Amino acid sequence: MGEEIRITREVFEALVSETRIAILKKLDERAMTVSELARELEVGKSAVHEHLARLAEAGLVEKRASGRKWVYYHLTPKARGILHPERRTRILVLLSSALLALLGGVFSGWRYMRTAAGVREKAAPAAIGVSPEEALLTGAAEPYLALAVLLFTSCLLLMLLAYREWRQKSL
Repeated sequence: MGEEIRITREVFEALVSETRIAILKKLDERAMTVSELARELEVGKSAVHEHLARLAEAGLVEKRASGRKWVYYHLTPKARGILHPERRTRILVLLSSALLALLGGVFSGWRYMRTAAGVREKAAPAAIGVSPEEALLTGAAEPYLALAVLLFTSCLLLMLLAYREWRQKSL
């Protein structure tokens, strides 16, 4: 799902400064250059450069060269995890719900198969004038089949939502 985020001494010391936290919040919006950050935060370029160096040492920001002239700084996944811990929780909740839906679907499918087998054994087609397949469609097995399909569909939808959340986190 992603790397576990450990707040090391280096990371903790990097997060002590309000200016560094403000830089992380600005970089959370988009990648920026030293000049853009200095202008946005109303701080000198040299101070911003020093703060960025400290954040880079802690593994919270990275440089990305763009062309020949500009160097953009962006957040690492570690910094995103610190700024947005709720995303990981959402992914875990979605995957847990998907697992429960899958288990419910398997159980409902199993109940459908057992009920269908019971209807086939009990139904004497000649005696009641109905085929076993017709008895299944109108009998007690139908709700289990509908529930199994609904739960399997829910499982797939929840897994898709968890994947989308994970993709947003990694971008």
